[in-house]
Amino acid sequence: MSCKQTKNVPDGKYLLKKNKVYTQGDKLDEAELEEIIRQKPNFKRFGVKWKLRAFNVVDSAKVADKRARKNGKLRVKNQKLRDKEDRINAKRIARAHRKDKEYFTEKIIPLKDTVTPRKFFREWLKYKIGKPPVIFDSIPYNKTIEQMSAYMRSKGYYYSTVSALVEYKKRKAKAFYSVVSGERYFIDSVTIDCDNPNVKGNYAKYIKKQEEHPLVAKPFDIDLLDDHRFDVATYMRNSALYGFSPNHIHYEVDTNRQSMKVNLTVVFLDRLIRPEGNPDTLIAIPHKTTYIRDVYFHIADTSLFDGNFSDYMDSLELSVMDGQVLRTIDSLDYNEVNKRNSNELDPKRAATFVYNGEMFIRPEILEMQNYLESTNYYKEEYGERTYTRLLQLGLFEGIKTKIIEIEGTNKLDVHYYLIPLKKQSFGAEPKATNSNGFLGVSATVNYSNRNLFSNGAKLTFSISGGFESQPPVFDENGDGQAVQTAARSFNTFEIGPSIKYEAPGLLPLRITRFSKRHRPRTVISTAYNFQRREEFSRGVFQLNYIWQFYVGKHQLFQAGLPGASVIKFVNLQKSPEFGDILLGLNDQFLLNSFSDQFVWQDWRFMFEYSMINPKKGKTQVYLTSSFDPAGNILSLFDKYLDTLDNGQKKVFGVAYAQFARMDNELIVYQPLGKEHSLNFRLNAGAGLPYGNSDRALPYDYSFFAGGANDNRGWRARSLGPGVYKNYLDTNSTATQIGDVRFGGSFEYRFPFNDLVKGALFFDAGNIWTIRDDSNREGGKFTSDWYKQLALAGGFGLRLDFDYFVIRVDLGIPLRNPSLPKNTQWIFQSNAPYLQALEDEFGTEYEKLNLPDRFDLQLHFGIGYPF
Repeated sequence: MSCKQTKNVPDGKYLLKKNKVYTQGDKLDEAELEEIIRQKPNFKRFGVKWKLRAFNVVDSAKVADKRARKNGKLRVKNQKLRDKEDRINAKRIARAHRKDKEYFTEKIIPLKDTVTPRKFFREWLKYKIGKPPVIFDSIPYNKTIEQMSAYMRSKGYYYSTVSALVEYKKRKAKAFYSVVSGERYFIDSVTIDCDNPNVKGNYAKYIKKQEEHPLVAKPFDIDLLDDHRFDVATYMRNSALYGFSPNHIHYEVDTNRQSMKVNLTVVFLDRLIRPEGNPDTLIAIPHKTTYIRDVYFHIADTSLFDGNFSDYMDSLELSVMDGQVLRTIDSLDYNEVNKRNSNELDPKRAATFVYNGEMFIRPEILEMQNYLESTNYYKEEYGERTYTRLLQLGLFEGIKTKIIEIEGTNKLDVHYYLIPLKKQSFGAEPKATNSNGFLGVSATVNYSNRNLFSNGAKLTFSISGGFESQPPVFDENGDGQAVQTAARSFNTFEIGPSIKYEAPGLLPLRITRFSKRHRPRTVISTAYNFQRREEFSRGVFQLNYIWQFYVGKHQLFQAGLPGASVIKFVNLQKSPEFGDILLGLNDQFLLNSFSDQFVWQDWRFMFEYSMINPKKGKTQVYLTSSFDPAGNILSLFDKYLDTLDNGQKKVFGVAYAQFARMDNELIVYQPLGKEHSLNFRLNAGAGLPYGNSDRALPYDYSFFAGGANDNRGWRARSLGPGVYKNYLDTNSTATQIGDVRFGGSFEYRFPFNDLVKGALFFDAGNIWTIRDDSNREGGKFTSDWYKQLALAGGFGLRLDFDYFVIRVDLGIPLRNPSLPKNTQWIFQSNAPYLQALEDEFGTEYEKLNLPDRFDLQLHFGIGYPF
């Protein structure tokens, strides 16, 4: 491995060691200039050219000699195989002659591959992993100089200077490129050359919508002008000008060398089309506002055809295929009633369905996905939106849109060709999970039935099982022994079935009562989950009835069925040891959390806002908010319900939960260039238990802090509440829960290379209880909450495999609000903390295995934290 890099460089030649670009004048993008260089040195990582070393470490002569020997052996083996094949075939021919047969089955024995044989290890290492040395070549070197000059002109630097030199030393070459920008042309004015008032008016509207003029006072940059042509063409097609392309925009340029200004003329051209029956002729026609005439849905399927479709086509003297799609012969004209006047038909809600035998889906379901409506303007974005909506139905394996111009008019016919998926399917899905740093493995078996009841609905039955890590409730068991670290102990086994029914529309209302833009959808699901761990076993039954609909492009609303959005029953079987510990603590907060629970949510509301701008460098925003009230309807029947010994009303023998809970999350993503970004997250949530649940929220609705996806300076669910001094409480639990949460995170993400990414992060947050808890003093939410935020920083590494990300974060606690004053910050003295331990436990506190004031936390995760 220590052999010279130039070992395999021929005499008189030089190994290309590096390329370097120097710029002078205006600030230039050196990365783009380096991409122009035609010849790149051997790949280097961490200062070592690994692939070149792999090539050099193996002797070429020895590899060639061994390959020749192996090929010789392969040829001998192949000759033996051919001889064996001839013997077998001779016997078969003789046997056929004896039986007076005119044919025999020929034996063909596959031969060993001598063209691309399997590589042995050293050959694989040298030629598969290794790469030969890159020998400096003057031809790509000179070509690079030419292309750099062309690049500078394309950026408006017509008087730039590009020069280069090569430094030769010890059989290695370094290429240095120098780029002097010179003065740059800027666009001073823009005029329009267009005889079509329709095009001219739409271009004026486009310019008016921009925050600033997209060309004036901008550099005379070819890429800028090409982007402008593309953006304008897209706008025109979305303004009902069918067929408008970037080729219909040309530029005429008048430059002034003295002022370095450019007077730009934008020239709009007419369309060139080939008339029917004369494909060799092109005629120019002006761009026109286009409308949709008719809409057709072609269902390319024969599963509901009664009889043999192929034979029926033969009887009609027709082919089964119509071009590249299956022929369809039956038709149905559909027209929806006008919502404003039930005595009229809505011309925009009309379509023709062409199929074979029977329609496999209700026509209104497909028509609701179509935005290129009859008599309406044509817009390209409507066609793209229709394709996406049809795809989201999950009913088709193939979707093709074809638009046909009606000659001599400004109208279009729209044809959708749809190939249905199989109605029923089975699937298995292994999973690796990460819940706030606690890892798990599981598997799911699914059965799906599509288009149930012919309304586009999908029924999915699943059964899942696996092992998962969960944080321990207590750091020590009843004998005082430390509990194994749960993050990688797989201490939880769970299994359970689930059924989910998804259907377009807001059931039980008809889908046609809603606007297409709302994309209404109903999700009804039920599931049972059995979970077993050392402390307890838990069975959870849950029923959900949720409506989903959009308002605008970016806002998703989810609302539960009023009166019964979510019904949840939790049955908890505690181990005797765990039960004794809870009773011994006499902590009503914990006793309530680890008990049977019955939750009847009166309503459930969720709001999601996503502003994802595809343009480079634009800020992206994602906001979610949820509101969950529960138990209020049941409380109306309290006088008819039985009462437990503690005064709570019960349903099915279990006290029902009564609370209101709200949670919010805001995420902001700001790109800073190629793969660099700033990322922010803010969490705020609170729950109020009252009435029949005046002690605490149910465990599944409580808040937690700390962990791989929260404050990374603390173990998962170990932070808080408030300034509760858990290090002084020998009865404290390892898992802390609360009724109020506030937190925020900041991350600067950057790449090391295409695979390895890095991040610097800062986290802040805490949880609190809504009422005083005598077992956790200092945990109540007060007006001083902002003084009780825990702070942490750290560094993270991520392996980005495109389809998933493996993450390792090292969290460093910076401020712990539960510590005594003058020792809460990591840079402050440790003495007040040690004094507090001595005051509580005496001078023997060192024998109690108490935690350090600040411990580094290593978190493993799958995916980004937010």
